[in-house]
Amino acid sequence: MNSSVIVDQPPGVLFPTALDATRVSNPTKEAWILHALKKRRSEFLNSHTITAFVGTWNVNGRVPASPSALASWLGFIPKDSGQTALTSLPELLVLGFQELDVRAEAFVYNNAVKDVEWTDAIEGCMGSTQHAYRKLASKQLIGMFIMVYARIDVVELVSDVQAASVGCGIMGMVGNKGAVAVRIVYMDTPLCFVCSHLAHDAAQVDRRNSQFHDLCKRLLFTASTAAADPLVPLNMIHGSGSAGRPLTVFDHSYLLWLGDLNYRLAIDTGDMADIIARGEHQSLLGLDQLRIAMMNKQAFAGFEEAEIGFAPTYKYVLGTSIYDEGRRPAWCDRVLWWTRPGCEGGVRSLSYDSVDSVMTSDHKPVRSRMELDVWKVNQDCRQAVYLEVLRELDRYENECIPTATLDATIVEFGDVAFGQLIRRSMKLANSGQVPLEYSFVATPSRPHYAPAWLRISPDSGMLLPGETVDLAFSVLVDERTSAALSTHAEDLSDILVLHLNRGRDYFVQVQGNYLTSVYGTSLDILVHCKSAVRGMTRDDFEQCLDSGQFSVPVCVWTLTDFLSRYALDRGYSLFYWPGDRSLACHVRECLDRGLPLDPADILQWHGNSEDHVARTVVEEPIQLMRQGSSRVSMTDQTLVPSTLHSMFSNMDMANAPSTAEALERLSLDPWAVHPSYTRAVQNGQDTATGSDSDLESDQQELTADLNMLTTEALPEAIASANAPHDTGVDTVANCLVAFFASLPEPLVPVELYSACVEAGGVSRAAALEALEVLPPGNLNVLVYLLAFLREAVERGATTTTRVAHVFADALLRPPVGRVPSESDSKMLSSFIAFLL
Repeated sequence: MNSSVIVDQPPGVLFPTALDATRVSNPTKEAWILHALKKRRSEFLNSHTITAFVGTWNVNGRVPASPSALASWLGFIPKDSGQTALTSLPELLVLGFQELDVRAEAFVYNNAVKDVEWTDAIEGCMGSTQHAYRKLASKQLIGMFIMVYARIDVVELVSDVQAASVGCGIMGMVGNKGAVAVRIVYMDTPLCFVCSHLAHDAAQVDRRNSQFHDLCKRLLFTASTAAADPLVPLNMIHGSGSAGRPLTVFDHSYLLWLGDLNYRLAIDTGDMADIIARGEHQSLLGLDQLRIAMMNKQAFAGFEEAEIGFAPTYKYVLGTSIYDEGRRPAWCDRVLWWTRPGCEGGVRSLSYDSVDSVMTSDHKPVRSRMELDVWKVNQDCRQAVYLEVLRELDRYENECIPTATLDATIVEFGDVAFGQLIRRSMKLANSGQVPLEYSFVATPSRPHYAPAWLRISPDSGMLLPGETVDLAFSVLVDERTSAALSTHAEDLSDILVLHLNRGRDYFVQVQGNYLTSVYGTSLDILVHCKSAVRGMTRDDFEQCLDSGQFSVPVCVWTLTDFLSRYALDRGYSLFYWPGDRSLACHVRECLDRGLPLDPADILQWHGNSEDHVARTVVEEPIQLMRQGSSRVSMTDQTLVPSTLHSMFSNMDMANAPSTAEALERLSLDPWAVHPSYTRAVQNGQDTATGSDSDLESDQQELTADLNMLTTEALPEAIASANAPHDTGVDTVANCLVAFFASLPEPLVPVELYSACVEAGGVSRAAALEALEVLPPGNLNVLVYLLAFLREAVERGATTTTRVAHVFADALLRPPVGRVPSESDSKMLSSFIAFLL
């Protein structure tokens, strides 16, 4: 007989999945490949059927039984010395023992020696048939012992024999409980045999379940080139990530698990002995803890067991077949098997019983005779079939890949002005043979699929083969998106990604030319600009901020000067009529290009012709001289109406007032400068010093309407008086309101919104206090605007209520996430009224 084979246990464990050796990682594809190979397995597999005898016995530390008792357990040993046909004997013989050695020194010093004694006893009972077998491997761990024999005519078909053991008893490590295992490869079929002894006592069912899972992880073998699944080509194993890792008990085609598993009956019915005596023991199987654990997948999930037709194998009075009345009978000794996916049905039970005649232990020995399907793989044929299956899968996948056609890959918007909504369309067609799911997707550099100034409808959807859809692209630059575009820090262009689910990506380029405008340009820039913004480059904007020049924006003066000349002096009403949209575009173009507003192109009188008095005299510019300086700012070089001229008398610009003082003295000093802006002469040059604060960006709903005035009915006082108005004047007034509404950051910063709302319900003093931290540039513009609006009210062109209503939303905006209530709107109108 061969000596035993002992293999050290390698560390670590990884559980495999079906077809983990292939280059296909998608579980659905793996299942399809497995199914296709299974249908063609006859092309590369030569199947054979072998018989295996599997026996398990808890010997209770006793000396080996008599040869006759052992022969009756094995069952296939002839009773006389006559010859037995070799082919009638099982090809494999697997015997497992528990409590082989229960001596204290065996536990303490791990020096169990009973394996030789029992090996000799087993081989001795076989008589002449012992020469028909050769031992492949054996392994002992204290009381657990496993032996595996092969019939001599099939020994050459067996390879890669390994053995392993794991203790899980005391402290989870000692070998009083645990398992011993042997693995072999029969032809090209990996087989694993595990003999285990789990925790005793009926109450320890959870511990037994836990020990099973622990053994599955810790019972390991060294890596092998043999495939656990006959459908997996060997060269694919070598190229997989699992190559070289330790093998677990589940890395085999078949796993046979035997031993004293110690699962008991869940409850004691009180009449078990009588039930068993009447031969009705099968009625007790519903209480079997192992079956319950398997059904609930708590342990041995996926394992199978032959039908139990024998009485409980534990616990007997020694030397008898009588149950010990002090213990609950149980089927402790079992033989189970597990088959790898793809090998289902490869194990069949021929017999499964216990041997009542053997009485040397308190357990009865159990035996099972099985048929196993094993195979010899033609490696070349399997590889060829495997590659054909992959090619077939590729063909199916290619046919199922969605494809699309676009009638264009570039969306050109041309010139785009602030607030101008421009639409373009593109046709997407499903040119494939399967339904197409499409969507525009984000990129690593941008969290949204499109820039904020672009909208796509629909941005996702599904098309059946042959269907088409028109994709609408809409561009709109508003106060949310204009800041970076106005200074050329960003371009009106982008590349979009149109993704097809399970298909390729298409790239769509959108581009346009943004026409820089005072509308949508930051106030921080406009108060320093000396030239028309339309012709400025990015460098011009940067130099503008560094110039130190500070003034009311030219566009604001241009609009207020026009209204002073052609509205206030003629007695026209302001902020009651909507104006003309096309004319508003003309006004805006003049402001962007730095062109004067020609009254001949703008004025459109509505009313009695005799009331329309042509204005022919234009006041000369009023030169505002600052203390000892001949230089004036752009604000100073304005055409100021004669009615405002008196406001500049006796001005002391050397001592600039505070925010509250500037607003209190509004009627005397409409161009008051913030105290942080002082003028000094350095090296003969007039310079300004100070700093602007950054404002929070405000987020508003997308809108393309520049008509900020409401079209509600005129107040009765205005209507009854048949107040004259001019469409051109109304349009310019509209443009003034729209300018402040278009600022990326409102004139009154967002962080002051709550304070202004609160102040609107208190007093004028509270309103002035709320603006104490107003940035200097903003204050200068606000003082100028309020001076104009106050004069408009005083001269009867509008009312304080109307101005407050129109300009409240233009000058103040709520923080992101705050929705203005009706009460907020009333308080803001009161706030503006207080300032007037």
